[in-house]
Amino acid sequence: MNNSLLPSWLSGHMFTYRPDNVSPEVIADIRARLSKFRAEDPEISIVIPAYNEEKGLLNMLSSLGDQKTSRRIELLVVNNNSADRTQELLDQCGVRSIFEKQPGVAYARQSGLLAAKGRIIANADSDCLYPAGWVDAITAPLQNPAIACSYGLYSFLPSPHSSRLALAMYEKAAHLLNRVRNRHRSYMNVYGFNFAFRRADALAVGGFETDSGREGSVAELIAAGEPPPPSGRCEDGLMALALQNQGKGSTFRVTDPNARAWTSDRRLVAEGSLLKAFTSRFWGGIQEIGLFLSPTQKTPS
Repeated sequence: MNNSLLPSWLSGHMFTYRPDNVSPEVIADIRARLSKFRAEDPEISIVIPAYNEEKGLLNMLSSLGDQKTSRRIELLVVNNNSADRTQELLDQCGVRSIFEKQPGVAYARQSGLLAAKGRIIANADSDCLYPAGWVDAITAPLQNPAIACSYGLYSFLPSPHSSRLALAMYEKAAHLLNRVRNRHRSYMNVYGFNFAFRRADALAVGGFETDSGREGSVAELIAAGEPPPPSGRCEDGLMALALQNQGKGSTFRVTDPNARAWTSDRRLVAEGSLLKAFTSRFWGGIQEIGLFLSPTQKTPS
């Protein structure tokens, strides 16, 4: 991996560890830095689903531990029936967690929504790293009552099977399509690992629909030629659509670099190659270009 192409702040969180034998110093450091996220009356709840995330969980927690904010915040992780050491690591780091036995990210996010105490929910994922200004940047637009959902952009962390340069080229193409969709279909750009909304609004529209049936965003479903679930809501983008359609406000694209999440490339690598991933998404986007540019509010089917 060529770390020279990565922001310098990432290096402090890309350490390796054995989940069954983590250095006590590493645990103590993360636990101390996360202690600020134990507010009893939080303004913001950072809610994170976790399923068998022992290999990267501490890296994500380390990045959150460096958040620079004056807001009262709680950190809540939903253990989605993990069979590895996820819960053990959460306990060692002093992280508040709840258990959701029903498998599926939508169930985990819904449980987190119900258990959270904050007025605002900032959604994150266990395989991502977040810059120090993330929580403030992703939630700042919600100070405007006309905005119901805010979302940030993303970059991929290179694995041994990919290069940062190739990933950056993929991202530029993906974010160009993002800008096109943002004209009339901004909800399609919302990813579960990087968006925020008011808890009361989400509860008022019924929360996360648990029939979404899979991980992924609306954009991912469309690119794969798959329809949204029968309810018309997924665990991320179609939540934004529900908020919009039920009069809670618009969806806002946050371009502040502090709102950019760095996420694993594991889904891209799983498709076999970056070229294959890019091709499937590119042609999916081209086929839906009329939908993206049309102002008619209709859920894709």
